[in-house]
Amino acid sequence: MNLGTGSFALNTTAPFPDDLSIIFAGDFCPVGRTDGAIVAGQAAAMAAPLREVLAAKDLAIVNLEAPLTTLASPIAKTGPNLKGDPRAIEFLQATGFDVANLANNHIRDHDDDAIRNTLSVLESGQVAPVGAGIDATRAARPLFIERKGRRIGMLAFAENEFSIAGPQHAGAAPLDPLVNIEQIRAVAAEADVTIVLVHGGNEYCPVPNPRTVINYRAFARAGASAVIATHTHCPQGIEIVDGVPIAYSLGNFLFDTPFTDRPYRTDDQWWQGLVLQLDFNGRSAVRLKVTPVDSGPDGTVVRPLIDSARTAALSYLDHLSALLGDDNARQQLWQAWCFEQGPWWHDYFKSLGTPDEVLKCTDPTNLMALRNGFTCEAHYEVLKTYFSMLWEGVPAPSADVIERLHNLQNGRINS
Repeated sequence: MNLGTGSFALNTTAPFPDDLSIIFAGDFCPVGRTDGAIVAGQAAAMAAPLREVLAAKDLAIVNLEAPLTTLASPIAKTGPNLKGDPRAIEFLQATGFDVANLANNHIRDHDDDAIRNTLSVLESGQVAPVGAGIDATRAARPLFIERKGRRIGMLAFAENEFSIAGPQHAGAAPLDPLVNIEQIRAVAAEADVTIVLVHGGNEYCPVPNPRTVINYRAFARAGASAVIATHTHCPQGIEIVDGVPIAYSLGNFLFDTPFTDRPYRTDDQWWQGLVLQLDFNGRSAVRLKVTPVDSGPDGTVVRPLIDSARTAALSYLDHLSALLGDDNARQQLWQAWCFEQGPWWHDYFKSLGTPDEVLKCTDPTNLMALRNGFTCEAHYEVLKTYFSMLWEGVPAPSADVIERLHNLQNGRINS
């Protein structure tokens, strides 16, 4: 598959007027300067550069990476507690998004009532939510939407951090592959087109971890018409499995950096994302189009890349996509990632002391981080790989592989 031009035909079917075009965007998080610009009434101007890109859609879906609420009721968790002003609905309306994916690791950051607020704001703005609800049963419900005489079914799942819904509390629908496969089969039996959205993977890693690849390919074979993922804050590759497009991460769409000491750089993948258009003829995707976007330097506008910047971004995406078919190269890069990430966890575990000391500690942070290391699939995959490498005596990655990993993290391809 060659994505260097930004377009790819899955078959030779010519375009028809009744082809169904669905557009997907990555993480939209109305915080920081992004939130400030929206509250200042700039939503229409922020959306304007993408008007032409989104004009082709019959349906547009974005990941909403924070609750929309004025409440401040942060839950106990590791990582930041994010929220956006309810006026962020104005940006979703200005861009024309029809669906907000809420299955992500931040949707429960301000507890149950903030999720209720979010659902109410989306309803008032005529944006349909999927992937979260006021309890586990409702969070897991699929969303069905009619377009051009076809029924589109959507499911959304999030890795198991602190956002997951329970029997009596609000939150996101969980990633649970064996259960998810049955859910996909059920929706595929009712829908003409079945979209699976997943929020997971290792942040800042340019290649998906091995378990993620296994899961997403299984979802494709279970009946998904497309599998689209977000969360990693950087683009990852796209592949076609049995005719089903799998996008391993679309990267950020519009998300101001939380790092005050991180000045904007054009090669910082935090600011780079992908807008993906899939055209469906009947039940199957027949064409895809990728628009690389940039939201720097301050997260107050998102615009398509042009000229040499667009060419470089598409070449980079094409390279990442080719890695999905090269198991050896991808495994080397993944082991290099774990080799760099694993020691932090190793040292952290040693610093905790005995289980009794952890439980008696008045600061719950250590226990929360420990819990997240084992319940969040992406973290656990690092732990499993790193300690297996130590046990099996796998040599440290070569300097060339480490350099290649670092270059890919900054959007560069080794010559």
